Amino acid sequence: MLGADVAPGEAAQGGRVATVDRVQRPGVAVGQATGEGRVAGVEADGAVEGGSGELHRSHGGEPRRGPAGFQYHPGLSGGLPPAGRTTTCGQPNPLRRIRPLHSAAPITIRPANPGDAERIAAIYNEGIANRAATFETRPRSKAEVAGWTVASLPILVAEVDGHVAGFAKVVNYSEREVYAGIGEHAVYVAGDARRLGVGHALLEALAEAADTAGLYKLTSRIFSTNTASIALHEGSGFTIVGLQRRHGRLDGEWKDCVLVERLLGDAAS
Repeated sequence: MLGADVAPGEAAQGGRVATVDRVQRPGVAVGQATGEGRVAGVEADGAVEGGSGELHRSHGGEPRRGPAGFQYHPGLSGGLPPAGRTTTCGQPNPLRRIRPLHSAAPITIRPANPGDAERIAAIYNEGIANRAATFETRPRSKAEVAGWTVASLPILVAEVDGHVAGFAKVVNYSEREVYAGIGEHAVYVAGDARRLGVGHALLEALAEAADTAGLYKLTSRIFSTNTASIALHEGSGFTIVGLQRRHGRLDGEWKDCVLVERLLGDAAS
């Protein structure tokens, strides 16, 4: 899947400090997209808070800053549990509500549902129209996108001021059994919600949800010209592992693709 539709220089918002509060994840299965648009992708908001994205959790007292440039405040039970574990009530890890210092409202991450389909389709179609994030050229309908939200792998939305401002999804990387633990991901942020940290928040939450779903790697392709998305991924714990030259044509123009990946769970240790 491919890279971000953002204006040049939007990825230069690194190093911002944010606070994290606990938000209980609903006890429902997270849905996932179909394999449609596999060479489609990551529409970053360019707000890279910096660092590796590794969580540093506080267990009482003052919050401490992790390498990703965040401050983590302990929740009601003394901090967020490690990725891939459950809470004391048996539910998956709570997702994080992230409040960048310069944003008036927190970013809330939650599983998508069919009621989000119209807004997700609008954000995705904006990315298609901008021709910076995906090889796809056909707009998607609300009905098509509703099908994404009831599949088996994670699809998440980010809300700002109660409105869906972006989404992230995972599809199976391959039908081959040997690659069963690899997910191919995509992240899209609405044009009017960039520079708020939405893309980073979605990537962090998606990595956690993918780990909980049993995946050991997330990977994606990003247009080499999409420097904001590349920076966003590097600031969210992803590593550049290769370049695919002239991987496809978009409106008659050859596109090179940068390969990024992030290991999860035991594979990351």
